[in-house]
Amino acid sequence: MKAIFWILAAAPSAAVGSDLWLSGPQEIEATGEVLAASDITVQGYRLSYTGEEGPWTVDLGVGWNEYSLDYQPVLFGTTERIDRGTLQADLAVTREFGKEWAGSLRFRAYDGFSDYRSIWISEFYRQFFGAFSGYRDPDPKGFSFGGMAVWNYLPGSGKAEFSLETGRDDIAPGWSFNPELGQPVADRETLDTTGGSLRVEQSLNGWLKTEAALTARQTSDRQPRFSIRHSWAATAGPVGFRLGGGYSEESPAFEAFYGTALIEWDFLPQWTASAGYRIYEDTGEIEASGFNAQAPALESSEIFVGLRWDRGDLAIGGGVGFLDADYEALSADNRFFGNLYRDREWWTFRLAGSYRF
Repeated sequence: MKAIFWILAAAPSAAVGSDLWLSGPQEIEATGEVLAASDITVQGYRLSYTGEEGPWTVDLGVGWNEYSLDYQPVLFGTTERIDRGTLQADLAVTREFGKEWAGSLRFRAYDGFSDYRSIWISEFYRQFFGAFSGYRDPDPKGFSFGGMAVWNYLPGSGKAEFSLETGRDDIAPGWSFNPELGQPVADRETLDTTGGSLRVEQSLNGWLKTEAALTARQTSDRQPRFSIRHSWAATAGPVGFRLGGGYSEESPAFEAFYGTALIEWDFLPQWTASAGYRIYEDTGEIEASGFNAQAPALESSEIFVGLRWDRGDLAIGGGVGFLDADYEALSADNRFFGNLYRDREWWTFRLAGSYRF
């Protein structure tokens, strides 16, 4: 797995260093993002390369996520400062078949924890069962393969995309004590996920566009999750508007609602300012990392602003936001995780730059 990461990680620099082995338009992009609360900080960095050669397009990317959190137990254990990192890589190859059709294949992989919540819960189990010989530290990682078909049924104004993806995740499992063995035993340590989506994008006229998407995903030991999203985008002179929303459900009792509103203003020939608002609400769910820790219902809202400079070949942008996340009161079953699922105020920061040649 690590060999694959280093091959993909070296690919963008190799492409640049070998006299740009693709002769068509190319782009290099670097992004950095920070999500910070009083006790948790998540940093994400990514370098990507896109190049074209005739009907072919190649996308390469490598990323690094850094998690820093103050683990604070509720009923037992010790306070710890935890730092973890996750390496990510992806590769996609796309081919156009005339003006109407295109197809692509994609591979993604990661090595490390997928989010800060799985790190927090993993530390809980380590402190609870770490003294037993049967306990072992987790080694989370995963990969996925996927394909997509694109039909430009109205080239330049309407297209439909259908995608399928399958993947496997080695997760940090939950643990429970087996009195017959006198040792802790791990819950399921591998999750298989298969999903598909259908997305349709349509320009209604020169200033209005709409998009709709349906997705379905099946993960081991869980019911299928279905989602629907719909968005609108409009322009009026130098001002652009975007409005979107969505709904997800999974049996037996998970539901989620979410929405986004964004306004953009081209106030100078090369400058664009933006401001937006996001909302999210769900009924609570089992964590996707596979832990048996019921996450309570969540309501969150975020306001954010951004600024972008674009001269055509070179673009630089940044933004800052404020996110307020409120959980429902914890049940007796997950009171151990009270300092994980507590209300938080987050600041978000983003800086990105791209160069096209």
